[in-house]
Amino acid sequence: MKWLVSLAVLLATVSAWAQSPRDVVILDRVFNDDSDSISNHVKNLPTVILSDTKLDGDGRAPEFANRHIWFVSADGQNPLQIPLDEEWKLEFDLVLTGTPITPRKEAGGFARIGMPWGYSELQFMVNTDANEVVAFGYPFPFYKFNLAYYSGDTIRLGIRFFKDTDGRYKVVYMANELSSPALALADQHIIVQRKWITPGGYLQVNIQAGNPNNGGTAVFNNIRWNGALLRHAFAIRGNIELRDYSGDVTQVPIRAELRLDGMPVRTETLFTDSAGNYVIPEVVPGTYDVAFKASHWLRAVVPNVTVVDADVTGVDASLTNGDIDGDNEVSLLDFGALVAAFGSTPGGDNWNPNADLDGDGDVSLLDFGILVQNFGAVGDE
Repeated sequence: MKWLVSLAVLLATVSAWAQSPRDVVILDRVFNDDSDSISNHVKNLPTVILSDTKLDGDGRAPEFANRHIWFVSADGQNPLQIPLDEEWKLEFDLVLTGTPITPRKEAGGFARIGMPWGYSELQFMVNTDANEVVAFGYPFPFYKFNLAYYSGDTIRLGIRFFKDTDGRYKVVYMANELSSPALALADQHIIVQRKWITPGGYLQVNIQAGNPNNGGTAVFNNIRWNGALLRHAFAIRGNIELRDYSGDVTQVPIRAELRLDGMPVRTETLFTDSAGNYVIPEVVPGTYDVAFKASHWLRAVVPNVTVVDADVTGVDASLTNGDIDGDNEVSLLDFGALVAAFGSTPGGDNWNPNADLDGDGDVSLLDFGILVQNFGAVGDE
């Protein structure tokens, strides 16, 4: 039963990670009215750059605009469809540059929402010709900020989506220090038929026939999802040796702690496979000290584990046995605990699972030998 509970927790956790935005995917040329233009996009989270230049047209209709979109993603390959009932907030610092300013270049927040016929779209944008900061797009509510935006300015934009206590889906638009009221989406009975929404951002550059210098660039900096920077995340992998143990290592919970500059920033409970292999998923780039501590083993710290742009492997640790009382040293206190449990088996009045150092189901001379062998040892801090 214990392994079933552990598996259920693990699967639930993996499912949550799999469905959480931790990357973006860029869709090039969603509008492609000038296929000869030069589009160049960069994804270096928490920054995305969308660029399109030389939109001079070819003289054939349609000759309106090119559009490029990025969407939040769980895998970096596919847009993530977020359930409508899940509240979220997407924010970023935007710099839109139009060369020239006219015809219109526009950029900003973007969202697709599931509809019976497929989807509808929100544009929450700034533009270079009318200098607007405005949101529109059925079934999203229209809202215009009393702000002026000019090519090259930096503006902070944000979208918060949630289901209110009155049962209606609403959105709040944010621009710099200003926020709209909580505005209800139209036709709520329609949007609930598909029950998903996908947020992101976009750049649109209108074509100017005959001008090979016509183009625009949108830089989305400091992209934040629910207040946290959206950054690539990678796994830390390795092997943990539970020394002097003959029991089932897959059933031993191991506390793993990631530290930055000596301060804990994340704690995980790990279960290894039968060979002792483990994985800590979704670690954002940084240099960590990784601490491991199991019930009657001393703590071991692996210093200076640097995560840059790929999974890190070979972060191995060997844990010393004998810390029955869990104070991170093998001392007379542990000796006293072993004596108190000596001769016991599970279900006995004096049974102490932490005193069963070798994991064979009873507290015996074998456990005493392990404690004597490691007596006086102290774990890493």
